[in-house]
Amino acid sequence: MSRSLPVKRSGWEISFLGERALTLSPELKGDCLADIHRIFRCLEKKEIPGVIDIVPAYEQIAVIYRDPIPDIQLPAKAIFEAIEEAADQDFESRLFEVPVCYELGLDWDEVQDQTSLSKQEIVRRHSSKIYTVAMMGFLPGFIYLSGLDRELKCNRKEHPRTKIPCGAVGVGGMQTGIYALESPGGWQIIGRTPKLFFDVHQNPPIEIQPGDKIRFTPISKQEFKEIES
Repeated sequence: MSRSLPVKRSGWEISFLGERALTLSPELKGDCLADIHRIFRCLEKKEIPGVIDIVPAYEQIAVIYRDPIPDIQLPAKAIFEAIEEAADQDFESRLFEVPVCYELGLDWDEVQDQTSLSKQEIVRRHSSKIYTVAMMGFLPGFIYLSGLDRELKCNRKEHPRTKIPCGAVGVGGMQTGIYALESPGGWQIIGRTPKLFFDVHQNPPIEIQPGDKIRFTPISKQEFKEIES
């Protein structure tokens, strides 16, 4: 039900994920995020017939088809061609500056307790990094970012909130992320951005893609209101 092909000294395996989807996984586990983003971009550019969505994650890529897949060999050929092309290509990652009002954080007491750092030091560390957009999840436009300072690692909340505002910036484990929509959630919220990331009236509805970069810029409550309005 699967086959593999060596690419850049490592192999990739395709397997079924239900009757209308396939997963593409590296055989050698480890830091494969850059390769996943490269292959994701190549698959999108290739526009494989019948594919309606391509979803990269930390260790796999899901390829979703419109119709049931009768034989894995047929789509595997087109996918492996894209992998071969990706091995010789680099993709451009864009850098997005994201303003964040850290004064609007909801969980500062808990975050300071878990990190044993002051609020000022947490803000300094969080805003001094350039993060990679690892993937999109668990609702439309939610942005998972890799590259968090290890000293800022925080456990998710034991009792998730039923309502987190649009634009909330949080920390969950060794990740930081942005809630593009109002939703329930269990991450520790340390700020909020007035920038909108998801718009159903745009095509695509979100401009940022996996592999892009984000840098947070601290702003005041007054600046937040001015940008929001």
